[in-house]
Amino acid sequence: MATRTRSSSDPLLASVRGLRDDEARIQVAVLTAVLDWAAAHPASDTDVVELLDDTEEPALHLAGPGAPMVGEYSALDLAHSLGMSTDAGLAYLRRALELRHRLPRLYARVVRLEVPVWKAFRVADQTTSLPMDGALFVDAKIAPFLHTCSWAQVDRTVDAARAAFDPAEAERLRVQAAEHRHATVWLNAATTTGTVEVTATLDAADALDLEQALRDGAQTLADLGSAESLDVRRSQALGEMARGQASLDLGRGVTIYAHLDAGDVGLLENTQTPVLVQQVKGWCEAAGTKVTIKPVIDLATNPSTDAYRPSDTIREHVVLRDRTCVFPDCRRRKVDLDHIVPFDVGGATSADNLAMLCRRHHRAKTHSRWRYESPEPGIYHWTSPTAATTTVDRRRRP
Repeated sequence: MATRTRSSSDPLLASVRGLRDDEARIQVAVLTAVLDWAAAHPASDTDVVELLDDTEEPALHLAGPGAPMVGEYSALDLAHSLGMSTDAGLAYLRRALELRHRLPRLYARVVRLEVPVWKAFRVADQTTSLPMDGALFVDAKIAPFLHTCSWAQVDRTVDAARAAFDPAEAERLRVQAAEHRHATVWLNAATTTGTVEVTATLDAADALDLEQALRDGAQTLADLGSAESLDVRRSQALGEMARGQASLDLGRGVTIYAHLDAGDVGLLENTQTPVLVQQVKGWCEAAGTKVTIKPVIDLATNPSTDAYRPSDTIREHVVLRDRTCVFPDCRRRKVDLDHIVPFDVGGATSADNLAMLCRRHHRAKTHSRWRYESPEPGIYHWTSPTAATTTVDRRRRP
């Protein structure tokens, strides 16, 4: 479902929206003019970039497989006409060709002013390296929802397309990424402040374990009376883990929500990322690993309780459905569960009447004139203090 916004009752905000819409129309007009230019300046498939006769114009295959080529020298003129450097102009042309010829659904939404050009171009950057089937897969999955989905969701869809349509490349990239894992303590950069930067790139299962350990450690320090901030307590917990490493039980406890529909790729629910079956196999076969397989949660059900506080089952249900704060354009994961219809006026403590709101937007809903309703689970209709309306769609994607 598309995000819908009605004009604000504030005339100044309405003017801002009008100017923004004018700018969007101009950007689409530039895009279509560039594509018209590209259609009028095709390069032959027999042309190559390295030619013996330098009086002939080389062909540039800028976008992914299946997109047309253009003449290099003509493209320089286009870049100049756009007021861009050569590199920037060619990048613009590459994105435009990728969008028009390999992401047709997304292109149609751009032309209808439903998705801004810059956002569609960012998707085009991601799909250029995919085979045509992979690009069309991303187009089908992302085009209807790009106005609401995060860049992490786009990245995950591209990764899933690569795994499904170019598995050899997906495996090569997985192995390459594994080779770049590291944990670095920057002792040489220590200063008189007494702090040291620590950076790391971890296997996803190791990262989930570390995140849980830091949460638990920070909470333990709070329970013991620490008045430090959460970030400080997490850093202290990491230090406690380091000091206690000699006595640590290195066995791993992994809880996996993995959906394997078919083939060699599935979905890791913990992080909402595609995962290769080979990767899951590696985690499960690691020595000392205790694997917990969670039962499938049917998001079509509506678990409830008579109490004000939701049960763990209800909380798990809502988190799996909403994933992040449901305020428009918010992606925070540290959230409260809010009763959409307040509990004290008869609202149920049930999955259908609860939604994820970060603390800032929970306060806005409670103490300002921001309001929202949920006509069905995963759909949230928001109304701003100036009567502008926006719809947020968190239903699970097909």
